[in-house]
Formats: sequence, structure tokens, C-alpha cells
Amino acid sequence: MSLRTALVDWRAVLGDAHVADDPTTLDALNTATFPTPRRAVAQLRPANAAEVRECLRIATLHGVRLHPISRGLNWGLGSRVPPDDGAVVLDLGRLDAIVDFDETMAWVTVEPGVTFAQLYAFLKDRRSRLFLSSIGGSPQASVLANAVARGDGSGPLGDRWSHVCALEVVLSTGETLRTGYGHLAPTPLVPLHRHGVGPILDGLFSQSSFGVVTRLTIWLTPLPHSLQAVRFSVATDERLPGLIDALRALMLEGTVRWPIGLWNHTRVLSTLTNRGDVPEQLRSFGLDHRWYALTALTGMTALQGRAHRERLIDVLGPAVDAWSIEERTGDARSGEELLLEKEPAFWFLQGIPHEESVRSVYWNKSSSPPAGLDPDRDGCGVLWSCAAVPFEGAAVLTAMNAIATVMSAHGFDTLIAAIGHQPRALHLASLIQWDRAAPGRDAAALLCLAAMREVFERLGYLPYRLGTPPLDVLPPSNDDRSAVLARLRTALDPGHTLG
Repeated sequence: MSLRTALVDWRAVLGDAHVADDPTTLDALNTATFPTPRRAVAQLRPANAAEVRECLRIATLHGVRLHPISRGLNWGLGSRVPPDDGAVVLDLGRLDAIVDFDETMAWVTVEPGVTFAQLYAFLKDRRSRLFLSSIGGSPQASVLANAVARGDGSGPLGDRWSHVCALEVVLSTGETLRTGYGHLAPTPLVPLHRHGVGPILDGLFSQSSFGVVTRLTIWLTPLPHSLQAVRFSVATDERLPGLIDALRALMLEGTVRWPIGLWNHTRVLSTLTNRGDVPEQLRSFGLDHRWYALTALTGMTALQGRAHRERLIDVLGPAVDAWSIEERTGDARSGEELLLEKEPAFWFLQGIPHEESVRSVYWNKSSSPPAGLDPDRDGCGVLWSCAAVPFEGAAVLTAMNAIATVMSAHGFDTLIAAIGHQPRALHLASLIQWDRAAPGRDAAALLCLAAMREVFERLGYLPYRLGTPPLDVLPPSNDDRSAVLARLRTALDPGHTLG
């Protein structure tokens, strides 16, 4: 490996301003929300796909490993830290073009640097009747990266990876792939049809490092004319299975099409304040139930929305201890949504980016979160344990009890969020949160994450999303997957340049 020579070549391509190996840059790249021995040695900031291709060619030529990031706000799952010590970070933030957009067919094509806030502003400027499912993370996070990582979002297209197409991928060999119909002669089908014809290659570049995705098309959702924000809760853990089973029934039959968010009371509290006397804080904020949930009923007419409401009340009513429905009707547009009260939960339902949920990772800090939240910079300890469980009441209660037992045993508050995009499996996201300045807590957090993984493995509830190695690992395969993936790696990235 010749890093010194590679840096000279990269500077010739990108310019000195966009190749950095100074201590300040490296300190920022190597700071995360968890302890890590991995260290990046430089940063590259290409401006377009051609420059990405050159960065990859030079890295392969000199045997230097590259770690692509889009905006680097993957807090709790890796931040910007590379999986390999001594790697160079390939920062794609300058590729920030909204390449194309179609209001009629409801799609937008974006590069890696496009943020949720940027895309929302774009739609708002056009008074669009469309919206993109938002996330609970930073508005400055990358839309493309969230999709490629199979991240969760709000809205009926919140299972984002299932609603993207037309990836453009640059390989370390210098080759470019365009998935779906993108590799064929010009056709209007490129942004409209997910799979095209022939083998489907898209999945090779999701949660992998086989290539660098430099653009993709993502489908958008029409804003409803009737929106009902439905909030409900159960007072005890014993009531949770009945709630879960009722929600599954409503999703299976299609009454509820919006994702369902579920939080335990401490997780809700963590978005409202810093940690103090928790029982007293729960009382003062009126959080006297154990589990809180949110979803939406929508329609293009008020009559349609109210028919869904009647069915929801019939099924959900006996399973909850409290519920409320906030209804709005009208001609919604981006920036002129139906529910604009200062209520982050309502913003979330309508794809309005906000950072209120990020407050929860400051739970154990002694002061209120500063403006411009940055958990890496601010010494917040954050690790996510992300597991899929059957959307079945007894299974979910078993998982929730396991989380509480493990987190309590390691001295952490039980902070749990769950999201249901589809009615057969539920995503559980357990937040391990601490102050990184507190002695011994870094080590305790890593032990807690490992213990959580072991417990869920025994239950058969496996990760749906992994952090940067060695934070998370999968159990051994019971087939020949590892060998097949190794051959794919050799074919697509023969120099093992990407990590």
C-alpha cells in the first residue's frame, strides 16, 4: 500500500481543498458515539460520479481501502468510522444534486449528498402535493444512504428500500452499473418500474460495500386530503400482546396503511427532557402508561378516512386503555400540510424533517442539548440494537422483556422504539444511551450490546440492520452464503478496495 503516492494522485484529480489528512479532519472522522479502535487516515470529497470513479481507480492502483459515506450521520450504527483501520473516507456529500423529479408520476432522483431537509425544501418550493417518508434522525441525513442501508421511515412508503429503483453504481474496477431498465436504451420506464428485465442486481448494493451508489430514484407519496393522527396507549406490559395482535389485524386487512410507531414510556420521556428522577419525571409529564403508539388513517376524501376510523375503533378500542384522534381535511401541499401544530409526532406522519427525536441521545447529559445536534461532537454514547421480531403479541412481549432484563443488568435505562411497516414482522430498535465522559460506561455499553445480541440469537430474533464491525455480527450461516458472497466480492471489487 502506498498512501503517500495515492494522496498525490487524488489531489491532482480533486484539488488540494478536497483531499484532507490533517489532524482536525481526522479527529472529526474518528469520533463516534461509541469506543472504536478504527482510524481513518484521510478524507476524499469528490464532486461527481466521474471523480468517484477516479478515486476508486487510484485506491485500487495503490492498494488503499476506501470507506464511502454520504453525510456521515449514522449515529449509533457507525457514524463516519470505517470498518477497517487505516482506511480513507470517501465522503460523497458534494454529490448533492436533485437530478430529476416528476410530480405526476411521484418520483425523484437524488445523489448521495441530498438531505431530508434539502428534499423537503425542494418540494415545498414547488408547493408539491407529494412527500417523502421522513426519519427520526437528523434532517441533515442522506436520503440515498438511508435507503441503501434499509432504514425506517414514516408514511406508507416508509420501508424505503422497497420503493427505490434505477441505482447508478460505480465499481472499483472502473465499471458503472445502472439497475432496472437504466442499462437499456432511453426509456420512460427507468424511474417507474423497479426490477426491469433479467436478473435483479439492486440488492447487491444494499447493506453492502460491493460498489458506490452515486444516484437512485425514490418514489414519493401523495399528501392525503383526509389525515387522522391516531394516538393510543396501554397501561401495563400485560396489555401489550393484545394491542400488538389488534394492530396486526388492522394492517393485514389494509385498514392501517401508515407505519405504526410504538415506544415505552421512558423512551418517550427521553425526547422531552434530560434524565433526572425518572419516576417523578414520568409523573410530571403525565406519562402514566407503559406503552405509547402512533399511526395515521388517511384517505383522499373525508368519507373514506372516517370509514377507516370506524373499523379501527371497533378493533383497537378493546385493546387500548386510552386513545385520541386528531383529524384534518383539506388540499395539502408540501409546506402547507394538514397538521402543522408544534407537535413533532404530527410532523413525522407528514414527512416534515425535524430533529426532536434526536434529543433522546442526550438523555444522560447534564445539560440541555445545544443547537445543531451532533452526538459525535457532544460526547453522547449511542448504540442501537436493531432486531426483527414476529408481529405477534406474545413474541413482542418476550422480546421487550428480554431487552429490559439485559439493559437493566448492565445499568442502562430501558429505551425502546418499535416500528411496523408491514404486518408480519416488527422492527425493534433498542437505544443504549450514556454519557461518554462517565468512567466505565463505554465498556459497559459494548457488553450490553453483545449480551442483547446473544439473547436475541437464542430467541431467533435477528438483526435487520447492523452497525460498523465489530459492533454487530450475524450468527453463522447454515448454507454456503459466505462463500458465494466472497466470490461476488472478488467479481465486483477484486482488489477489496471498498469497506
